[in-house]
Amino acid sequence: MELKEAVYGRRSVRKYNDKQISDTDLQEIIDAGLHAPSAVNLQHWYFVVCKSEDAKSRLSKIMGGSIFGLKKVLNNRFGNHPEVIEETVNFVKSMGNANVIILTFLQKEEYDGHEGIMGAIESSAAAMENMVLTAYSKGISSCWLTAPIHVEDELRKEFAPGKGRLMAAITLGYSDSKPKMPKRKDGRYIII
Repeated sequence: MELKEAVYGRRSVRKYNDKQISDTDLQEIIDAGLHAPSAVNLQHWYFVVCKSEDAKSRLSKIMGGSIFGLKKVLNNRFGNHPEVIEETVNFVKSMGNANVIILTFLQKEEYDGHEGIMGAIESSAAAMENMVLTAYSKGISSCWLTAPIHVEDELRKEFAPGKGRLMAAITLGYSDSKPKMPKRKDGRYIII
């Protein structure tokens, strides 16, 4: 697959079938994240890969608690589209029946100053992008979601004690559907 095809073709998928991701494919997805560029080569990320039914069950239980904060955000953004709110809430509760969920935390609790924390956030985002593009290149669907930040403290306590902030989660699995590309917004760049 050409890189452009992955960049232009990848979509957020919120419902997965029961087909399992192979250990080899999962390891290649994780390795892609580990090979991301990072500010001053600190490799700021710490991934918790929830694959076992036990881990996914514990995650789902905690995610159920995120609904209250998430609903406020969704009502503000999609108040005229209750079907979008309901679909999103159901996805967050069940994680779409994802085969694997990757939680991305920062490796450390503290980074020096604004530059340090920004470098950690940007580096972790680059790692997550590598993972979702690699998954897509293997026919594996994904969704990068920030809803878990509503229950960040609980997730960190359960899955990554002693690590830093939760950046996001990525769901992975196979899907029977392919969402359309959302309309691209104008006015997002300038060439000078």
